[in-house]
Amino acid sequence: MGEKGLISETTTINVTELFISIQGEGIDAGAPSFFIRTSGCSIGCKYCDTKYSWSRGKEWKIDDLIEEVLKAEIPEVVITGGEPVEEKNLSVLISKLSCIDSIRKITLETCGHIFRDDLGAPKLKIVLSPKPPTMEVEFPERALQKFLTTYEDTYIKFAVYDKNDLEIIRQFTYRNAKLIRKPIVIQPLEVPFENYVETSKRVSELVIADREFINDFEVKIIPQLHKLIGLK
Repeated sequence: MGEKGLISETTTINVTELFISIQGEGIDAGAPSFFIRTSGCSIGCKYCDTKYSWSRGKEWKIDDLIEEVLKAEIPEVVITGGEPVEEKNLSVLISKLSCIDSIRKITLETCGHIFRDDLGAPKLKIVLSPKPPTMEVEFPERALQKFLTTYEDTYIKFAVYDKNDLEIIRQFTYRNAKLIRKPIVIQPLEVPFENYVETSKRVSELVIADREFINDFEVKIIPQLHKLIGLK
C-alpha cells in the first residue's frame, strides 16, 4: 500500500451527524455535550432509535472534526452511533481529542459486542450498553467481560423493557460481580408501541421490586432525559 493509502486510513472517520445537546443517558445525564455520531452498525436492533445511522454517512478528516469540536466550545464530547467500535480509526480520534486542553471528558457509547484494546486515553470513559432480548440481538457477554477487565473507567448501562430483559441482566451481573466497579444503570427501553413515560414508570417499579438485586449492587434507574424533555 502506498503512502497516500496509509494516510487515508488513519485520518478519516465516517460520520452521520454532529450536534450539540445534553447527555441524555446514564450517570452523566444532563451534561451539555458535543456529539459525534459515527455511521454504520452491524448489530440490527429491532427497536433502534437511530436506524438512519446504519447506512454510510460522510467521510470526515479527523483534523476537521477536531476543528468542529473546538468551535463548539463544549468541554464534553460524546462519541456514539451507529456503533463506534466498528469505525477503524476510532482510536486515532479519541487520542487526538484527549490531547485538547479544553476537553474535560470523552464518552464512548458502545453496545460492547466487539472488543478493542486500542482505545485507552486519559480522558476517556466507556459506557457499555448491551441490548436486551427485547431488541432480538445476541447478548455479548465475553466482549463485555474483556472491556470491564481492560478499561478501568467503564460502566454498564442496561436497557430494560420487561422482566425477561431484567433477568438476563441479573444473571450477567451476578456471574461477573467482581468486574462491576461502577453503579449499574438501568435505562427504560423506548419502544414504538408504548408511551415512554409509562415504560419508564413500569420498569422503575419492576427494578425497585427486586430487593435482592438493588441491595447487592448499586443500581440507578435513569430514563433517557433528552427524550423526556424533547431534545435530540
